[in-house]
Amino acid sequence: MEAFRVVLEFFRTDIFSSFGVFTIPLLIGRFIPKIKDAVLKFDEAACRFIIVSGIVYTATILLSYAYLFLVIGDPNNEYAITNRATGPYAWMYWLMIFSWLFITQPFRFKRVRKNIPIRLIAIPFFLITFEQYTIFIITIHRDYLPSGWSDLNIGNILNTIPYWPLHLILKLGLFMGYVFIFQWIHQKIKRNKVVS
Repeated sequence: MEAFRVVLEFFRTDIFSSFGVFTIPLLIGRFIPKIKDAVLKFDEAACRFIIVSGIVYTATILLSYAYLFLVIGDPNNEYAITNRATGPYAWMYWLMIFSWLFITQPFRFKRVRKNIPIRLIAIPFFLITFEQYTIFIITIHRDYLPSGWSDLNIGNILNTIPYWPLHLILKLGLFMGYVFIFQWIHQKIKRNKVVS
């Protein structure tokens, strides 16, 4: 089960959030005449990659549940998942499972891919998940703030700021690499279909 969690976390942090961050430079690049064509081609490839990633993510979740119920057979986990999936808040449980599928599949439509306001509205959904939003709200709630400002170590927070740009650049570089590899595989499959 740990392998499934690692794969799902990889998709959430390295694919979906990187696509959300990368959308802004892509949208800006559309207005620069020298790189407009290259940006549009890369954007098309990135959108195709996100569509496939949403399907693979959802399939991985469903496969992990099948593995849990059919192979592992842990009654405690089975009971917990069954209660969540059929309990009073089951709609939210199923919505969370299929949320990335619902968010990524509209990129199949040209109107969504080409429309800048729709893309800007979609960005926050790629950057932050419901779980992250909940954790953030709980963290800033007054009951969870430190009892005094002396307990809050601002120095540690400020020491990590120089690493944020490097982290962002590395994530965007990796995302571009994933898209290039995906596009290369896509082109190979297309060529093989034409030949056969």
